Amino acid sequence: MPHAHTLEKISTNVRFSAVRWLAPELAGAAAERLFLTPPRPRYAAQSALDLIDARSSFLEHKGRAIATWQWGEADAPAVLLAHGWGGNAAQMRGFVYPLLSAGYRVVAYDQPAHGVSGGKLTGLPDFADVFAELAWHHGGVRAVIGHSLGATAASLAHARGLPLESVVLVAPPADIVGFSRRFARWHWIPEGIRRSMQTAIEERYGITWDELEVSRLAPRLGARALVIHDRDDRIVPWTQGARVASLWPSARLLTTDGLGHGRILANEDVARAAAEFISGRSQIANPARPALPWPAPLY
Repeated sequence: MPHAHTLEKISTNVRFSAVRWLAPELAGAAAERLFLTPPRPRYAAQSALDLIDARSSFLEHKGRAIATWQWGEADAPAVLLAHGWGGNAAQMRGFVYPLLSAGYRVVAYDQPAHGVSGGKLTGLPDFADVFAELAWHHGGVRAVIGHSLGATAASLAHARGLPLESVVLVAPPADIVGFSRRFARWHWIPEGIRRSMQTAIEERYGITWDELEVSRLAPRLGARALVIHDRDDRIVPWTQGARVASLWPSARLLTTDGLGHGRILANEDVARAAAEFISGRSQIANPARPALPWPAPLY
C-alpha cells in the first residue's frame, strides 16, 4: 500500500494539474500558495511537550503568535536555535545542553506557520524577520545555530545588520532558485508557471530572489561561521553547504557522513562541535575557502 505522504503528494499534484489546465491564469497563484505552505505539522503539541523543561512563552509578530522556549540564566549570553522548513523547535533540543554547559542561555522557537506558532503561509523573508525580532526581544544574543532554511534566514538577518559573533549553519541551502526548480519538478509545475510563482512571491515580500543568494549576502557577513553538512544529505546536497562555506569570509566547513538532512540534528558530536565553536574552544579546522574550488561547484 502506498505511504500516506505519497498519496497526499499525488492528490496535491492532481489538484494542481487540474488548476493548470482549467484555469491557467490562476496556476501561478496556486503555485505561490503551495510553495509558501509548510507541510502540515504532525504531533505539534507532542513535540512541544519535548521542551517541557524550558520556560515557554509567545511573542507576537505581525499578528501571529510565535512560540518560544528558553533555558539558562536570564543574564547569560544567548544563542538562538532556528529550525528549517517543515521542522519545529524540538528538533533543535540536542544543542541545548552543550550550550548550557558552556555558559549560554538558549532560545528555541517554532517558525511562523510551523509547530504551534500561528499562521498558514510563510517564506524565507518571514523567517529572517522573526529571527531578528526574537534577537531584539530576548537581548544578549551572541550566536545562532540554524538548520536548512533557518540557517539561510539567520544569515539574511545578519547581513541586514543584526550583530552576531558566531554562526553555525547546519545543511544550509545556497541556491533558492534551484530549490524552487526541484520543488516545481516534485509538483509537476512547468517552468513558465514556476517563474510566475517566483514573481508573485517577490511582489508579496518586496524583495527579489537574487537578493537572497549567499553570493550577494557574503560581503556583509562578518560573524565567525561554521558550516556543518553531511555528504549523504538528499534534501540539500553537500555541495550547497560547501558553496556557502566558500563564499562566507573565513568560514569553516565540517563534513559528516551517514547522517543525512535530519539525523544530523540529533548527533552528539555535531552538537558538541557547534557549542565548542561558538564558545571559542575549537576552531574546528582550517578555513573552508582555500580547501575548495573557487567558486565551489553546485553540482
